[in-house]
Amino acid sequence: MSEDQTPIEKLEVPKPSWFWIKNSNGEASVSVTLLTAAFVATTLSYVASMFDHIGPLTPRPFDSGACSAYFIPLLTLYFGRRWTDAKFSSESKN
Repeated sequence: MSEDQTPIEKLEVPKPSWFWIKNSNGEASVSVTLLTAAFVATTLSYVASMFDHIGPLTPRPFDSGACSAYFIPLLTLYFGRRWTDAKFSSESKN
């Protein structure tokens, strides 16, 4: 090994950013964070559509198609990730 190379044992493992929400295993998860943001955005859109005016703002009617197009792919990502993690973690134990 040359002098300018660092052994793998001494390399620092990057830490996840502080803003990722943790999944059920306690690990920072991008898919859980995106799913939570989509849920909040969809819920706010639904609640805002119940009112004719919110101060000077006039919210749009609730568009279930647009919210579904935004929310369902993220649900698929989240549950696909959980299924993959469960499948391969159980195979590695055997």
